[in-house]
Amino acid sequence: MPNIMTVLGPVAADTLGIVLPHEHLLCDMRRVTGNFDHLVDDAMLAIKEVKQFKDAGGSSVVDVTSWGLGRDPRTLQLISQETGLHIVMGCGWYRESFFDRPLYESTVDEIAAEIVAEINDGVGDTGVRAGIIGEVGSDKHFISPAEERSLRAAARAQRQTGLTITTHAVLSPVGLAQLDLLEEEGVDLRRVIVGHCDGYPHPDYHQLLAKRGAYVEFDTFRGRYSWDVHRRLGLVTEFIQRGYLEHLLLSHDICWKSHLKAYGGTGYDFLLTEFVPMLQEAGLSQEQIQVLLVENPRRALSGED
Repeated sequence: MPNIMTVLGPVAADTLGIVLPHEHLLCDMRRVTGNFDHLVDDAMLAIKEVKQFKDAGGSSVVDVTSWGLGRDPRTLQLISQETGLHIVMGCGWYRESFFDRPLYESTVDEIAAEIVAEINDGVGDTGVRAGIIGEVGSDKHFISPAEERSLRAAARAQRQTGLTITTHAVLSPVGLAQLDLLEEEGVDLRRVIVGHCDGYPHPDYHQLLAKRGAYVEFDTFRGRYSWDVHRRLGLVTEFIQRGYLEHLLLSHDICWKSHLKAYGGTGYDFLLTEFVPMLQEAGLSQEQIQVLLVENPRRALSGED
């Protein structure tokens, strides 16, 4: 059984349990958006909020806060220690709105080397090692030249380390272009998660991604509006009916204060406490739910068949 790197060290993949594959425990989007709601930096509140996922039966969280988003490796360690959750940390550049000067002044191979260093040796002098590449991706419906540099670097780091890549591809079918680029660089698309697919609610797009081997991630389950929840329920059941259960991942992508329960949101446990019963009512078996919450994330992170 392969190991998965967490912020506290490697763990066996079969110990991950129920996984949230796309979350942010700490995140600073405010530096770009100017919106105070977009700064999530209270470690004690993060512990309280994500512990509700643990209390609901969860075991692991993938924190995809990458470069430019206020990543804090040592605090992620603290959250893991205080909650008992396995936390997998991301790396690489996010998307162009959040790029800093070094991205523009570095070659693809130089960026790739920085990613590889964080995977093999850890972030700076912290010793905290990344366990996934990403989230990396695209601001809009196309890949900009700078984003192409970032994605190619992620691909080359993936080829060297074997880690999975998780992407940001929202409100458009840009995930297909991302797969084209990554495949051109030699990445096995079975090691790619295309994020935010529920933000482009077109089942044919989701099927095209899955047919190429990638994981399709519906990761903005925030539960505030009944219409959105039921539309996502329909997307999940349609995708499964088309025969792609084993390519589907579910998460919340919590990254704003207003997503947290303390600020009126539905928090990190919505999938387990609210959405799973809806899946059961829609006719999914316990075995199918186990695939969605445990087996698919484990395979996505580990590369197991």
